[in-house]
Amino acid sequence: MLAGSVTSLKTSSGNVLSGPAAKPSGKLSGFRSVAVSLWLRLITIAIVALVFSEALMMGSGRAQTWTYFLSTPEIVFEAVVRLVFAGLAGIALGTVCTAMIVPFLWYFEALRERVVEGVTRVAVVIVLFLISRLAVNVLISWSYHWFDHRAIIDKLLRIAQLLAFPIALCIPRARKEVVTSLDGFLSEKMTRRIAVAAVVGAAALAVTEFAIARKVAVARAALAPERPKTNFLLITFDALNAEDISLYGGKLPTTPNLDAFGNKATVFTNFFSASTFTTPSLAVVMTGMYSSQTGIYHMEGEVRGEIAKKSLPQLMRAGGYATGAFLSNPLAYYLGKSVGNQFDLLPEPAFHAGALQRVWDATRPLHQDSGIGSQLDEYLEFERVWSDVAAQPHNLVFRYRAAETFAHAREMIAKLPDGYFLWIHVMTPHDPYLPDAADRGRFITDAELRSFEEESDDRWKPHYKPGDQAQVDKHHLGYEEFLATADRAFGSFMSDLERNGKLRNTTVIVSADHGESFEGGIYQHRSAYQTRPVIHIPLMIRTPGQQESRKIAFTADQTALAPTILELAG
Repeated sequence: MLAGSVTSLKTSSGNVLSGPAAKPSGKLSGFRSVAVSLWLRLITIAIVALVFSEALMMGSGRAQTWTYFLSTPEIVFEAVVRLVFAGLAGIALGTVCTAMIVPFLWYFEALRERVVEGVTRVAVVIVLFLISRLAVNVLISWSYHWFDHRAIIDKLLRIAQLLAFPIALCIPRARKEVVTSLDGFLSEKMTRRIAVAAVVGAAALAVTEFAIARKVAVARAALAPERPKTNFLLITFDALNAEDISLYGGKLPTTPNLDAFGNKATVFTNFFSASTFTTPSLAVVMTGMYSSQTGIYHMEGEVRGEIAKKSLPQLMRAGGYATGAFLSNPLAYYLGKSVGNQFDLLPEPAFHAGALQRVWDATRPLHQDSGIGSQLDEYLEFERVWSDVAAQPHNLVFRYRAAETFAHAREMIAKLPDGYFLWIHVMTPHDPYLPDAADRGRFITDAELRSFEEESDDRWKPHYKPGDQAQVDKHHLGYEEFLATADRAFGSFMSDLERNGKLRNTTVIVSADHGESFEGGIYQHRSAYQTRPVIHIPLMIRTPGQQESRKIAFTADQTALAPTILELAG
């Protein structure tokens, strides 16, 4: 019998179910006490379920992944953060469910105890079913580490779980075990303790993060007494292969504005990325050091310690430049945050506008910039869970529009005084390929482009078969359309700066974090294959007053970018 239930209730088969937590009905006579009792039960069930599920997921391999980029204390910290979040989510879920049931408690006054009992039983059954389902999925995932087997075995295991649960509920003895399995958590005293523990745990986490943030704060570089008279504007595009730009030999007319910029700039024709995905590549841009020197190999990598004190924004600020950045890829944004407060302006983009962003902002005390753990990992997991619940694609945070990014860039230029270093990272043309209406249908039908959203790219990772080349070529055309969208936004932005006289004393640098591949069996990036389309990226530098193009064939990579900017800055 569930905690807080009446002394006994008969099942349809005549069996009497009773439990250690049975209570006299008089204690639930008042509406308020009944509602509070139901609320405590439901939030307890939700907390237990979510905390257990989170612990199961961490134990299934997620915590092991953290060992690649976090220290042992940070791993413990991240585990605590997730368990606290699970507890708070349980309180929220239990509260919502209670609010839905309360009208029935008010209306059916004579049946309040039975309603509470029935709702509690149903909640326990649902939770146990979902937890067992999760456990089966984790078991299936683990099984591939032990032995190879066909997908039919996975399907059979899921069907077995789906059938076993209702069969168990049809057997009186098994049903009793199921509905009373959480009684130990559902006594009145225990439900209150669990609720208090969840709230106290959240408060303790917030205070701890605040204390750590104050302790590890990085001293901001002091501004030089005299501010420089020139500006530096660094624009990096995400997943931009140089060879898709016409100036670099691209075959389709998708980059007229980048070409026009390059025709009055110094163009480095053999410039290469130092990695195949965003975080380690941009870490090289920020530090001038390879991953082997910084230890940043993973998506969640951060610039820390002595290396952060020698980062590009730190050194530019020490030289008197006001510093700012608008980074529309969450990987780039959290990497930028990791250098401490060396950016005078570093606004957080609303990567996933709407309710998710509001909840993330509301829970900010639990994921402060404390310098411990990984805010990026917390954000991406939060977004993943949110998308699962809302049945939304998992890549919504990677859909920041180029036009919106440049709109923020205009605002930041208006705020920064002359003598600034501003870094703008544009998410476009990174997948998913979502060109503006003006570019849709130029090279591929809109129906085909939309069908890409329903496909899983995993089937082409780490490499695709020769027979898939025709389909990959279609994806390349979608990429080209999206590149045209990025180019148009860039052209509009540069025209505005030119018209407003903002380029007279500004050096503009255009580059990318990495490229994008649609050939040689390598699809997109994010792999160990450093093929030319993945790492060949543009580098174009236009100094104030430059009117002619100059091409440099000398081979260089991203380690040269920060020293070049510093040399130009004097």
